[in-house]
Amino acid sequence: MEFVISNVQLLCGEELDCKKGLALWIKDGLIKEIIRESKLPAGVKVIDGKEGFLAPGLIDLHIHMMWDGSLNPVQTSETEGYEQMLIRAVANCQTYLKHGITTVRDIGSIDDIALHVAKGIKRGLISGPDVIASGKTLTMTGGHDPFWARFVDGKDEALKGVREQIFKGAEVIKVSATGGVYGRIEGEQVGNAELSLEEQEVICKEAHRFGLKVASHAIGRDGILNSILAGVDTIEHGHYMDDELAALMEARNTAWIPTLFVYKQIATQEGIPSYARDKAEEIVSVHRNAFETYFNRNILIGAGSDAGSPCTPHGALLDELYTMNEIVSDAKKVLKTATVNAGKILGRDVGQIKEGYSANLILLKGNPLECLSNLESIKMVVIRGEAAYEA
Repeated sequence: MEFVISNVQLLCGEELDCKKGLALWIKDGLIKEIIRESKLPAGVKVIDGKEGFLAPGLIDLHIHMMWDGSLNPVQTSETEGYEQMLIRAVANCQTYLKHGITTVRDIGSIDDIALHVAKGIKRGLISGPDVIASGKTLTMTGGHDPFWARFVDGKDEALKGVREQIFKGAEVIKVSATGGVYGRIEGEQVGNAELSLEEQEVICKEAHRFGLKVASHAIGRDGILNSILAGVDTIEHGHYMDDELAALMEARNTAWIPTLFVYKQIATQEGIPSYARDKAEEIVSVHRNAFETYFNRNILIGAGSDAGSPCTPHGALLDELYTMNEIVSDAKKVLKTATVNAGKILGRDVGQIKEGYSANLILLKGNPLECLSNLESIKMVVIRGEAAYEA
């Protein structure tokens, strides 16, 4: 398809500069050119943006599409067969577009369901955002989230595990470096390091050899340190960040996906399994303090919602941004975590209105730089150069 969106204000480039008098020329799924309103190309369809604000589509760097966002998603998945879990994942993916989320990174799914959904979207069989998926996670035997784990113990198994996921079509590798808050009733603690430094080094080296990035579930300090030293690309959660870890992340260009909202939900919502709520209550303030302390360091921070987790619906990326904004008042910096920064973390040409980048866009009634809640004023969503949703 080829068309121009005119009569809009564009949030352009790395700084999301708001510019008037420009139009966006889209062709073959890409942003072909940013042009002046006075020089619209002849013979090309023009869509009137009606003085709206055209922004990059949002990017959620941490989701679980097959989970339902209920009080206890593990329980739901245990009662559903494979076919029902697959249908749920497809339905949840279609929900993202209605929220202006045009790219998601799924880092944990039972039986590699997210890999199959990602392939279906790429083939045009189903609608949905661009999906970058890990499928199963690489976890020590008995480690965090065993229900979607490929257990690896020792360097040889770590090597085999990462190769298996690459063979199955994974576009990112997920590891569990520490225990977690939710997922297992007993047998894990957030401070426990799980996969070793040596195991993670093997995983990172092999994944990077094939051009894939590695995301690490890491809450406790020892696990965060092991992951940074091993060469992971993103620290997921990172509650127990400190000055030394932040300096190491800066030196090694390790990005951070804090996922603040989900832990606030687990710590405060009635009906959450007590084992998870108790652990979340202990660390939610630590998490907030770490984010406030290190947000303005030279660390690339991306937005991830952990959507599908307890009381965290698909589309909760907006709640994650609002939670960030409660702590950091700069709306532009917060919005960049789900656009510009997220695109850089993925290493893909997404997250910016820039020539040659993917035409994943949202047309809004209000300016999100003035108030992030204007992200809810969606008029149209463009995915891969096609209008996929109109309000």
